[in-house]
Amino acid sequence: MSRTILLVDDDLRLRDLLKDYLNEKNLQVFTCQDFIEAKEVLKFFIFDLVILDRMMPSGDGVDLISLIKNKSNIPVIILTAMGEDVNKIHGLKIGSDDYVTKPFEPEELYLRIKKLLKLYENINQSELRIEFGDYIFNTKTQDLKINNNEIYLTEGEHNLLLKLINKRNHLVSREELADEEFDESELRKVDVGITRLRQKIEKIAKKPQFIKTIRGKGYMLVCREI
Repeated sequence: MSRTILLVDDDLRLRDLLKDYLNEKNLQVFTCQDFIEAKEVLKFFIFDLVILDRMMPSGDGVDLISLIKNKSNIPVIILTAMGEDVNKIHGLKIGSDDYVTKPFEPEELYLRIKKLLKLYENINQSELRIEFGDYIFNTKTQDLKINNNEIYLTEGEHNLLLKLINKRNHLVSREELADEEFDESELRKVDVGITRLRQKIEKIAKKPQFIKTIRGKGYMLVCREI
């Protein structure tokens, strides 16, 4: 089965070269010239892996990496001329899975892509089902069920639950859960969304078993993995 790759880089020649090379390796490549375009594309399409240049005229790739990691479990490779060790370490700390320095050989990038795709395939297979109480969230179909009955979630509720699941059993700040830049109104929307989500999955919404409030810090989904 062909895998889909999102490549974000402002260098047209590099985009075309890598697209042609990876297409020959049976990888489907979708390209974007900046982070703004990439954010729009990610609203509508799902990719198996993302490759992005760290620094471009449209900004720093940190925000895009955070967006990807908060909403999905897909690998990210930073492709950049910033080759100093401190930059590599920072790139890994902000959530990237690998760091390739320009100039590079396309075959090296391809081998790193293969390794990450295989790694995440194994991870995703082992994390197919996430359980909390009688509820089961299927990470592949992205649905929530109890006793084989699907629980209807609005888009906002689904996004909140997915972010909590991606960091299950760990604190997730209100800022991380916000969809937009987090001013106070966006943070209040997060609290309202959590309340509505609790009403659907908690026996007693005001005494939650699963979505715990970490006072002054955020929320945490308490669950076990099958």
